[in-house]
This record gives sequence, C-alpha cells and structure tokens, in this order.
Amino acid sequence: MDAIKGRRSIRKYKPDPVPEEVLRTLMEAVRWTPSWANTQCWEVIIVKESVMKSALANTLTRTNPSLSSMTEAPLVVVLCGRKGVSGFKKGEATTVKGDWLMFDIGLAMQSLCLVAHSLGLGTVIVGNFDHQRVAEILGVPRISM
Repeated sequence: MDAIKGRRSIRKYKPDPVPEEVLRTLMEAVRWTPSWANTQCWEVIIVKESVMKSALANTLTRTNPSLSSMTEAPLVVVLCGRKGVSGFKKGEATTVKGDWLMFDIGLAMQSLCLVAHSLGLGTVIVGNFDHQRVAEILGVPRISM
C-alpha cells in the first residue's frame, strides 16, 4: 500500500543516468506483469538520446504539463501494444470486449511505475501525444491483425 499511496506523477527530474541494473529491474517488472493468457501484448522502447527525447517532446501539445519532463528525464520508456493479441484465440475475440490491449498495457505501466517508485525513481504517464508521429520517430512497424 505504501507504494500505491506514495507514488506521484513527477515532472522534474535530476539529470543522473539510470543505472543499467535498475533499468533491468524495471524491465523485469514489466515482463512479470500479468496479461491475458500471458500474451504480454507489449513491446518496450527505451529512449536515452537527447535528440530522440526532443523529437518525442515535439509530439506533445504545447500546454501538456509533461512537456519539459520528456527532455529532462534521463530516459523515456515507451510501451507499445500489439493489437489483436490480448483477448484473442485463433484470431477471434474471446469476449464481447474484444481487444484487451489497453487493460494489459495499463497493468504493465502500473508495474513499471510502482517498481520505479520503490527504487527511488519518479515517473509520469504521458498519453496525450501524436501517436502516429511517435511511431514514425521510433520506427514502430504498423502491424495489422
């Protein structure tokens, strides 16, 4: 409960790099997150380069309170979801809710944020951005199911 109650959206970051061991622990938390039939319908992209972080920041609206966070944070973690995987069996949706992608991605993000908090790192979840431009910047393939 301490982690859940204590975690906050942090928008000001120290420039200190995140040690590789800590980054591996964060990725392990995402890997162990429960998902529909253990489909793990996500891919994770870690962005450390200033130029890439600036490009990502330019996909946010100018009034987004996390605008400067994107460039100031030592790294940006991007969770990408694979459509048509979670909640599907043999290519067919198994419930009336269809794709469980957003549910599973939310669980993975929560795991990431809570473990980061437990390790003394701050996080902020940013969802209001130009998704198509981010996909282009990061070279995320467009997968159709």
